[in-house]
Order: sequence, then structure tokens, then C-alpha cells
Amino acid sequence: MSSENLPFYRDRILERIEQLRAFLNNHQPVMAELMTVGAVTRHEERLKEVTPIEVSTISDASVDDIIRVFQDFCIDDIDVLSRNSTKVTTKYPGLIIVPEGAELLSRIIRDINDAKTDFASAMKRVNDEKHIRFEEVHRKLPGLVTVASTRKIMFVEARLKKVTFCWRLNRNQVKTNASELIAMLDKRRTAAVKSPATTDLTVVANIDRAKALLEKKVLQDGDALRLCRTNTFPVPIAHLFSYRPEGTERGSSKYAETDYKVVKASLPIFAVGQKPAFKGLQNWVPASDDAPSNARRINHSYTELVPGADLGIFIMSKV
Repeated sequence: MSSENLPFYRDRILERIEQLRAFLNNHQPVMAELMTVGAVTRHEERLKEVTPIEVSTISDASVDDIIRVFQDFCIDDIDVLSRNSTKVTTKYPGLIIVPEGAELLSRIIRDINDAKTDFASAMKRVNDEKHIRFEEVHRKLPGLVTVASTRKIMFVEARLKKVTFCWRLNRNQVKTNASELIAMLDKRRTAAVKSPATTDLTVVANIDRAKALLEKKVLQDGDALRLCRTNTFPVPIAHLFSYRPEGTERGSSKYAETDYKVVKASLPIFAVGQKPAFKGLQNWVPASDDAPSNARRINHSYTELVPGADLGIFIMSKV
């Protein structure tokens, strides 16, 4: 498939967002908490010194404010996409409660999400090769922020009792070996060479250096290789406590009258009913400990295979 049909699929998302605007104008929210987390580039995510993240909040946000959030998946400075890759996103955690109209609202949100799915599928059909697809999509739709355009909107059918927003830092490690890491680095190198976002050949040189070290590296007794996600920015999440419908068994829930779940919160969450108890997202300040694993693992030290290369490959040693 060519990229010629992409504007059609993009415009269908925007048309259905306008249906959401009409609904909100006719069903004015009883609660509209809208938070904004500033844009983070992929390059910034890999920095060793992560700066605090500020959150701005609008209480009683207007319908225009709400709709603007869902329309925000294109940027004016298209050069940013090539300088910082496609991961230039602004997240909008929030909670929108309307007094009634659950069935209609659910259908509108489902239609928007279906349009986003169709748009994502259309982009994937442009070309099987990721780097060619990147070029073709952004040639047809300059400034498109792909990940933002395909984020789904969440509608909670149950009546909410409490909603708490907070940060989750995805910091984990995978046990691995040299051959697995070399195979992974081969794929990274191929992608880096082909990607238009690679403007610094140091990236490729660091990958080659890591491969050479892995091929000849002899680990000491007690040492092991780990692939770690380190120094990543946290993501906003929401803890949802919703009233259990009458006659519904408690099951495995540890709460007597509510169900509980944790969801990603890059976009506002919709529900119908009365205002629940609410705690908004606070500014995030990075912890002083920069170890790549859980802070409780105090009996190990981690040494980066190629210092400063941000490859996520560490040698774990007992201390």
C-alpha cells in the first residue's frame, strides 16, 4: 500500500474526535482534571543525568482544552523528528467525569480507538521495512508523531470511588549471555545504519566496540552479563478504585466494596457519574541511586560494558 491514503485515515480520527467534542458540549463534565507532562525525546531518555519532570494541571478544564489534547499528535517543527527520532511526545494524564450518557460516550470512544487502529494498520502497510516506512509516512504527513496518534482512550464503565495518579519507573534487568547480546547488537547496528535519525556515527562505533568486547571478554568468577533498562523516564499511571456492581462476588479482590487496577495514563480517562476522590500527578524528581536494577539489590555492583554508550549492557559483580 502507498502512503496516499494516510490523510484519509488521519482525518477519520479527527472527525471522530469532533464527535467527542459535540458530546462534551451537550454533557458538560462535572469533573475535568487535565495534567500535562512535557515532551521527552528518545535522546533525553538515554541521558545519564535525568532532570526532574514538571507537571502542569488544569482543574475544570474546558471542552476545548480537552479536545486539544486528543488532537495533539503533530508538531510544527518537523526537523525535531529527524534530530530526536519519532519519540517526541507530550503525555496528558487526566480524569474526565460526565453526569450521564455512558452508552453514547462509550461508543464514541470506541469509534475513535477503532480509527486509531485503522490508522496504525495503514501505516504498517506502507512498507515492511521500518526505515523506509518512516520516510514514506513522514513525507506524506510531515510532523506526525506516530506514537501519539495511535494512543487509545480509556473509558471506565464502573462508577469510580477513587483515582490516584503517580509515576512508575520501569527499571528492570534481563539475565543474558554474550551470544544473545551480540545477536541483539547486530540488529541494533543494522537499524542504526538505516535510520535517518542516526546522525552521529559514534552510536555505530559503540555497538562495534561492545561486540568486540563480548567476543573476547572472559568473566571473573561470580560475574554475569545483564541487559538493563536504565535511566529511563517514568511513565504516568493511574490507580483506579471502582465500585463493584451489586450482586458481584468479591473474588480475589482484597478490597471489600471496590475493584482495583492500575492502567497507563498517557491520555485522560473518561467515566460517568459523580466525582470520585482524586489525587493528581505530582512533579517527579529522580532518585539519587542510579543503579540499573532494583534498589533492594545491594549485594551486587553494575559496570557498564562500554562506559557512556547507553547500550544497557552491564557486568554484574558480587560485592
